[in-house]
Amino acid sequence: MQSSMSDGVKPASSHGSTRGRLLAVMAVALAVRLVNLWLMAQLPVAEYQFRWTESDMAAHYRWSGRILQGDILSRDTARPYTAWMQEIAPQETWERWWGGKAVLHKAPLYPYVLAGIRLLAGDGFWEIGLCQLALGLVNVWLTFLLADRFFDRTAATLAGVGAAFYGLFLLHETLLLRDCLGVTTSLLLLWGLSRCDDVSLRGWVAAGTLFAIALPAREATLPFGPFVVAWIAKLFWKRWRILFKALASFSAGVLLGLLPLFARNIAVGVKPWALSSLALEAIVFGHSADALELGFNVPPSAKSILLQSDGRLSTAIRLTWATYDNDWWPLLRHLATRAAAVFSRFEVMDNVNWYYFVDHSPILRFSLRYETVLAFGILGLWLARRNAPRHRILWYFLLAAFVALMCKPPVIGRYRLAPTAVLLIYAGGAVAWIGRQIRDRRWGPVTWAGMTVALIMLVSASLLRSDGRRMRDRGTEFYLAGEVYYRRRQPERALEELRAGLRSTYRGRDQPALPSNFQPVALEFASVAHELGRDADAAAELRRLAADFPADPYLARLLALVATGR
Repeated sequence: MQSSMSDGVKPASSHGSTRGRLLAVMAVALAVRLVNLWLMAQLPVAEYQFRWTESDMAAHYRWSGRILQGDILSRDTARPYTAWMQEIAPQETWERWWGGKAVLHKAPLYPYVLAGIRLLAGDGFWEIGLCQLALGLVNVWLTFLLADRFFDRTAATLAGVGAAFYGLFLLHETLLLRDCLGVTTSLLLLWGLSRCDDVSLRGWVAAGTLFAIALPAREATLPFGPFVVAWIAKLFWKRWRILFKALASFSAGVLLGLLPLFARNIAVGVKPWALSSLALEAIVFGHSADALELGFNVPPSAKSILLQSDGRLSTAIRLTWATYDNDWWPLLRHLATRAAAVFSRFEVMDNVNWYYFVDHSPILRFSLRYETVLAFGILGLWLARRNAPRHRILWYFLLAAFVALMCKPPVIGRYRLAPTAVLLIYAGGAVAWIGRQIRDRRWGPVTWAGMTVALIMLVSASLLRSDGRRMRDRGTEFYLAGEVYYRRRQPERALEELRAGLRSTYRGRDQPALPSNFQPVALEFASVAHELGRDADAAAELRRLAADFPADPYLARLLALVATGR
């Protein structure tokens, strides 16, 4: 088997040596994750993620609670009904748009896994966190195995260490979000596909079953399906009998894996293939002309489109397209920004803000970042080009992930976690190749590789730079943390947390008023300060803020209230 990294035959890995390296990588990953979990347990997110009703974390927790209470079929998935949803339509209307109350709100595997964790381990942050830590270790293990399979044990060790220290993995393994599980199922699927051959039909059935498992964990798995079919066709082109058997076996595995979903949907009276009710919102919120390409927002046109379409997806698509008024340039700019968000180092937030936790955790502050993985991963992809047949399934996965990111609602940083796991495999291969060039004193290849990596990191850093400065901080985490400290009867600490939030506010010329997500922070800061008898302190802090936003009426009114001692 040819390996482009070494321009020769891939050496057979010594089983004992490979196992020793894997154990060492897993030990490092475990130690890092235990420290990270302990640090996160000290932060208010360990409490508020369970009850913040505007978040997916609390929605997952409620959904898993319904399952534990006996709603095994998720007839009522504890759908969120947030403030922005209330402004658009009553809950009954939303349920009609979704196709009925029994239609799954989103890909359901994570709430069921969470219910199992709560049943077997417990409900607390540590119990759930340790179980999700185990999932994170599985991700490191699978990254190692895939890198060893596609490259060699040195690349596997480096890829495993990268997965062990990748900051976004560490953060999301402590949160009630489905992205960690999505990485696990995606890597399992790739592992299953990589082991398929033209002899064992059971391997293709197993790979199809893994595809069916990955789909309810991450809807973005669906675009990968046609690529898998194309890959199988490419493998067995002109070997028609084997091609037919492979496709039939893979399809049988998919159907077998999806039987529980089909049975559940038929039992509750919805379409058998219904997987998620988010398609309507994805189209309207992610692709209308007045939608933001970065982060979740409700565009001004959303209410009109949703009311007119009344749950009909085809009508929603037509009305969303009409917002461009047949002008292609806004659409092209929209797509260009989304593409830039895929490759930018900026981590766009939704449920959590990566940068808040970076500022509060030394582990995350010095962890491996996306732009580094991206740069070495792209270099690894280039170096592996001579081994195209061997690597094609991983390339197809990355291409499908890009398509999914372009089609989903606004690009969010955590949506990139699954493709980043594959990039880590190629990053390990690239670093191993550079190491061999240095060992052999081949300084020319080392120089161009270093320049390539530096250039990619520079481009990643420059993409969305102004958006990154403007959107780096938000008030939500500070407000929620302040609430937790206040509830713990630590008003002084709450006050300082809220003050830190106000001081983090972006003050660029393109921000004429205090961002709306910081307004509750300012109000709560004034309230806590008044309770502590520190109105003068609050007034001084708000005046400094008002000096940067002199035309902001909200700050003017708040200052007036503070001045009167109300």
